Amino acid sequence: MRKSHLGVVLLVGLCVLFTFCYTDAVSQSAPDGEYYLLIGTYGPKDTSDIYVYKFNSHTGQATFVSAVDGVYNASFQVFSPDHRFVYSVSEANGPEGGSVYSFSFDAQKGTLKALNHQLSHGKDPCYLATDRAGNLLLVANYSSGSLSVFPLNSNGQIGEVSQVIKHHGSSINKDRQGSAHVHSAIVAPNDRDVFVADLGMDKVMTYELDHHADTLIAGNPPFIEVTPGHGPRHMAFHPNGKFLYLIQEMGGNVTGYRYQPGKLTYLQDVSIVPQGYKEASSAAIHFSPDGRFLYASNRIDLNDIVIYAVDPHTGKLTYVGKQNSGGVIPREFAITPDGNFLLAGHRGTGGIAIFKRDKQTGMITPTGANIKVPRVVCLTFAPVP
Repeated sequence: MRKSHLGVVLLVGLCVLFTFCYTDAVSQSAPDGEYYLLIGTYGPKDTSDIYVYKFNSHTGQATFVSAVDGVYNASFQVFSPDHRFVYSVSEANGPEGGSVYSFSFDAQKGTLKALNHQLSHGKDPCYLATDRAGNLLLVANYSSGSLSVFPLNSNGQIGEVSQVIKHHGSSINKDRQGSAHVHSAIVAPNDRDVFVADLGMDKVMTYELDHHADTLIAGNPPFIEVTPGHGPRHMAFHPNGKFLYLIQEMGGNVTGYRYQPGKLTYLQDVSIVPQGYKEASSAAIHFSPDGRFLYASNRIDLNDIVIYAVDPHTGKLTYVGKQNSGGVIPREFAITPDGNFLLAGHRGTGGIAIFKRDKQTGMITPTGANIKVPRVVCLTFAPVP
């Protein structure tokens, strides 16, 4: 059974409070600096698919806890807002397409237990997002250019699909953008607005959540266009909830928008690749927990993390520096919730490089440590009770 509407309201309120009190909440939940690190992979068939480690943000040490297999191409995971459950894609493009899996998470033991799975109703699901109360799961199906909506039951299981939205369109790069390619979705702090990055169409589609019907309705305007050929990939809200930033895979740039409920207003565009560079393949984008710095990764032969300072009043970005990621193809990275470390996961060489983070300058320094996990493509932190 779904949670009651009163429960939804209360949980949404708590989630919004968490958004704006992030640093204090994290420091209270992990006084010993211990976090679980959830790792998704494109691992070979004879290895595990999802790993759980403990990471100590005082010492920078990682310790293996558990692993599960049976999820082919487990390329993206997300915790439920209360960290009781984990959802993962299985990025497949066969006749039936991909799937989404649910797990219960034992926070005392750091173990995952499979609950159920559903077809994603699209090919190559590559991204997941929940609403702020953990009642809905949004699934981005890359190759089929669609977004699927699933209700989430109170026991953590994924319900039957409630909606599939198919995008139609293309852009100027016929090798990469001959059709729609939904790459990610993000739910706004108001728990109503939803923004969907479509790499194939060079658009950010806008929607509104209908929590009663478990569906999305088109926003007004229904989309925002970006520079043709840039390829929208992932998005991140600033911790203060006033700004949204979009990383564009093929353009090698980050575009900022001022956010107001139901509305995005263009703010700024910055390049994260060297001037004249033609083979951009930018990947992940995240903020430091205090919102002072934005980090973005580049793949192919750049393999670096680029750092920008953020003006909290205007949202404007100022270049700070960059750091080699410590491997090949840093598809994803994560910052510890207390901001002490940045961990960069590599799909090409495998492994997770560990960097100490300077909270004042934003720069990161290699520690020389590396977590040996093959073909890493997703990193997610959760506090240890």
